[in-house]
Amino acid sequence: MKLTRKADFAIRLLIHLASDSKESTSRALAKTLNIPFNHLAKIVHELSRHGFIITKKGKGGGLKLAKNPASINVYEVVSAIEGPVVISDCILSRETCKFSKSCNFRKCLSGLKEKLEKLLITTKISDLAECK
Repeated sequence: MKLTRKADFAIRLLIHLASDSKESTSRALAKTLNIPFNHLAKIVHELSRHGFIITKKGKGGGLKLAKNPASINVYEVVSAIEGPVVISDCILSRETCKFSKSCNFRKCLSGLKEKLEKLLITTKISDLAECK
């Protein structure tokens, strides 16, 4: 599985906000994190809509985390930005794969998906903010 740039940027933004207690503007964060402003603006909108960050407009405004970073797991962030975590389309539906009747790989992929989900669920933004 590979995270899209959008999910990667969202996680990086949350890590930065968890590491830095002062509010920052989207423009300043885009520059600091080296993320194109237009991409960051869309990500900020999504993260705000899903309740991960609070945005305050106007003078003295900026972004801050809406929750404690120890209560935000990577799985919920990726799911909010990307939708369901999928290793292979055949896990979503047997009908999408022409080999489904004779394939034993689907069961293995399902097990891998469960392990990946567990890892992402148990990894908190606070854990990632502490990685140096």
